[in-house]
Amino acid sequence: MVVNLDVGREIATLPLPGMPHLGSGISWMRDGHRVMAVPHLNEGRISIIDMTDWSQVKVIETSGPGFFLRSHAGTPYLWADVFTGPNKGQMHIIDKQSLEVVKVLEPEPGKTVAHTEFTKDGRFALVSIWEMDGAVIVYDAATFKEISRLPMVKPSGKYNVWNKITFEDGTSH
Repeated sequence: MVVNLDVGREIATLPLPGMPHLGSGISWMRDGHRVMAVPHLNEGRISIIDMTDWSQVKVIETSGPGFFLRSHAGTPYLWADVFTGPNKGQMHIIDKQSLEVVKVLEPEPGKTVAHTEFTKDGRFALVSIWEMDGAVIVYDAATFKEISRLPMVKPSGKYNVWNKITFEDGTSH
């Protein structure tokens, strides 16, 4: 994939196979550099790119192709879903500094788990069970413990307007 941020001028060529989902990518500060994470729609991987020199920092392997990534300045973790495939009920919790998977949640095995959104203060993560007999699950973002489950019919996106308009780190814009 070629990154072209200026008309007619190539900035970098990045190894992003598997149809990266740039619209769902997020960024944050790591070791004094802004990095971005990009899920791959056709592969179980997330690419981490240093936005200073456009080098690939790491490829994080997951248990299947993901669609949404989310984080918050108030949490040290990135939440990545597995949107398709046999492990679509999993959510990977990744440390933003070590870039290691620290936990895999599976709140409803076999059902699609997707689209994390954080509360304004980052204390809670809201995760959708994207099914007709679905729910929005409220997690403590520090302990990963389920706090509450709100039954809903195929809940899709939950958008925190504050996080969007303030360009909160870890929220796609």
